Amino acid sequence: MADIFTAFTASPLKCGVACGTQHKPQNTTEALRCMRNELTRLYAQEDDRAIFLLAYFVMTTQVNAAVRGVGEFNKVGPIFFDPDWVDRVAGRFAELYFQSLERSLSSAEPSSKAWELAMKKAAEQGASVLLNLLLGINAHINFDLALGIHESIQQELLALQALDDPREIDRLTLELLARRKFDHDQLNNVLVDAYPRILRVLGREFGGGMGLLSWLFGMYDEIITFTSLRYYRDRVWHNVLGFLSTRYSEDARKVKLRLEWESHQMARFIIKGGLLNDVVYALDKSLRHFRTRRMQKEFRPDLDVKAHDKKKRRMDFRLQRPF
Repeated sequence: MADIFTAFTASPLKCGVACGTQHKPQNTTEALRCMRNELTRLYAQEDDRAIFLLAYFVMTTQVNAAVRGVGEFNKVGPIFFDPDWVDRVAGRFAELYFQSLERSLSSAEPSSKAWELAMKKAAEQGASVLLNLLLGINAHINFDLALGIHESIQQELLALQALDDPREIDRLTLELLARRKFDHDQLNNVLVDAYPRILRVLGREFGGGMGLLSWLFGMYDEIITFTSLRYYRDRVWHNVLGFLSTRYSEDARKVKLRLEWESHQMARFIIKGGLLNDVVYALDKSLRHFRTRRMQKEFRPDLDVKAHDKKKRRMDFRLQRPF
């Protein structure tokens, strides 16, 4: 029986260098162990903050498989120019999430308004699974991601300054940015590929109507997901370039302020975007109470989700997936 966790359980795992109250994963393998530890804790407390983290766990499993070239990625070969860079950035990206989670659990000041709304809604318990998922994705992508990518690329660009030839520095800088953008875009396809799996896992673990809503919208559900993900991750890249263009701390503060404002506005729209939002969340919440038992107190990594399952109705071929 195949499951989504096969990709990373084949090798010994270690958590981040300070795994305890603070997680500092250096790559996706360490991030998955940190996530597993936190999911165990959140499940034991029947805490709905596990909803987004479980989805994130599935996404990171897929990214881990892609950078290591296992599972379906073993058949197509490498899809990234620099899988080690993707692995490192994903680890740092996860660390930013853990910082927000720990702030929420300890009632400390949130890292952003978007995370404040996401964690506050998750702490209510019994809210819409879809609402929890969307708020977490918004805060993590629209606020955290640009910070993590900028930090990594800035370090690489600083290393290039040690070269003597200014023209060579310029050439390598352009090459580096182009290669990082390609790998950044490749992740869009990896994440879209994980989407059906996320729906099945969250539906089984927390109930709700995500599977039903996906079925009702059919192919359009995946088209909307892919288009939205690509749009907002493109916005992330623009913000990364904004950070890289800054010369003074005041300029960097302006870019971060934009991240804060945009992610907060999107969180508010997700929560109170209109009648359609209200209807969908109400349906999801009602089905959650109707269809599911109480949240299991034990996190089970063997979620019995078949890896690489393809629905015939899916439109992978239309999404121009390169693998």
